[in-house]
Amino acid sequence: MRLRRLKGRADRPVSGWGGMKTLAFLLLAGVVGPARAIARPSSIMAVAGLTFLCLLYAVWPVWRAFFPMEIDLKEPWNAFHSDAVFGQGVLYPDLNGLIANNYPPLWYYLTGTLSQLGLETIYLGRALSFAALLVLVAAIVMCIRQFKAAWPGAILGGLFFFGIMLRYADWYVAMNDPHVPALAIMMVAFVWFLRRDPARGAEGPILLMVIAGFFKQAIIAIPAMTFFLLAQRSRWLALRATLVGGGAAVAGLTLFTMIYGRAFFDEIFLYPREMSFLRAWGSLGRLGPLVPALIPWAIWAWHDRKSEAARFTTTFVGFTFAGFFIQKIGAGTDVNAMFELYVAVAVAIGLAFDRITLVPTFWGMSIAAREYCVAGVLALSLIAAPGIESYLLLFSPNYRAQFYSDAEVMRGEIERIAAIPGPVHCDVETVCRAAGKPFLYDDFFVGQLGAVGGLTLPELGCRVLAGGFQREWVDLRASDLALQREFFFGRSPIQFLRGETGTLDQRFQLGPLHSGMDADDIVALRESAVRAGKHVLTTDQISEILDAPCHKLGVLNHVR
Repeated sequence: MRLRRLKGRADRPVSGWGGMKTLAFLLLAGVVGPARAIARPSSIMAVAGLTFLCLLYAVWPVWRAFFPMEIDLKEPWNAFHSDAVFGQGVLYPDLNGLIANNYPPLWYYLTGTLSQLGLETIYLGRALSFAALLVLVAAIVMCIRQFKAAWPGAILGGLFFFGIMLRYADWYVAMNDPHVPALAIMMVAFVWFLRRDPARGAEGPILLMVIAGFFKQAIIAIPAMTFFLLAQRSRWLALRATLVGGGAAVAGLTLFTMIYGRAFFDEIFLYPREMSFLRAWGSLGRLGPLVPALIPWAIWAWHDRKSEAARFTTTFVGFTFAGFFIQKIGAGTDVNAMFELYVAVAVAIGLAFDRITLVPTFWGMSIAAREYCVAGVLALSLIAAPGIESYLLLFSPNYRAQFYSDAEVMRGEIERIAAIPGPVHCDVETVCRAAGKPFLYDDFFVGQLGAVGGLTLPELGCRVLAGGFQREWVDLRASDLALQREFFFGRSPIQFLRGETGTLDQRFQLGPLHSGMDADDIVALRESAVRAGKHVLTTDQISEILDAPCHKLGVLNHVR
């Protein structure tokens, strides 16, 4: 980036009021070192505009986080496992039941321990997740700065990541889940590696990445990128880091296997999951929001392709895209499979904004026009997202009031479920947990068992009957599904779940009703679960269950 340099007479002292103004000016400019650069007005305006949009769109997830409604089915799922750290359930059950946990334990240790101070686990997890998102933004800024970028470009890259998360992955913003915290730790380790003296190796950053992996193991592109860069520096250092990191990972796995037994190993490595390359191919449509940002980056990277920064961003985007595609082969991988790619694109666009002046021709645009153009493209990417919740929060008193009324509905549902004797499974599981009911039935896990052939419908009915729990449908206003709003295109999931629009198959594949099975199986599964829990199965259903293989194992001997 071309920068105007502050010039002055070295032989003339600066004193008095003029000296104070000069010092204040330098501090506000955010400059260090003898060559003090001043950001252009166009850079400042671009950053200010994107900051405004990010603050606007942060209103929805931040406001929502203070209310008890369930943001995503992962929230109670994670909270139940945090409770299990202190004996309220089993943290790693075996794969022969109706519940499972395929996440490493450190997030549960953290939230479970802090909850002993009197903090509600779900609210605590939301706060930690949002704090981790801000750490991620800062880490992206520092990563861009590592390549000598000026502050405006670095900040713009961090803001773009923040905005993309707010607009296209808002249910992961301030949601009780370990993925964003794990990614934050991983990215901090990556920046530490980039800033570290190459001759000193990378054992420290690699060990920190191992710790991040025991928060969530699905972050694979950043450590792969680290080893690739390290191998380019020195194969010996890469081998040494691999031995240290691999040894630490094996030690951690061994320790937790000793604590939780074979079930821990089975849950982490043998969790049933349907695989499909067609699913990954179909997921490429999720790249749409990133394409506008990739265009100015590609223009700069091609013209400046011999620079270290351009080569780094190309490699980073390539690694993270591969990580995204590999993860999407597996069923049930959500938008979080893209988060590493979001990070890489944010770093890339920050450096492209900083160095767009190096492109010889940019459709005849001046430097300021180029910066406004790039910032405008990023802004339009955020504005084009379908969600309008932030607008409604700012301008609709009725919409704001709905949060309070839905919170009352949820409290009423909690009281209703708590009054039901015996174990209960809710389709909005946060209600069951708040009502003091144990975790009994994992919809996705059961669906995946069926999808891979590990569980037939009669066997499922057998397990449900043996569990003796009751299925209860909860008012969906206890979930934030009832608060989601979209405009111009798309439709709110609440319309599907209420049956107002969409096919049966579409309705059953959304929200807390998702189980990974087709519509007919889901209907039969739900009816079987409810009837089994209430012990009102038909004669034919009982015969089918009693003839199932699980009955031969003695599970249902008491039924006859």
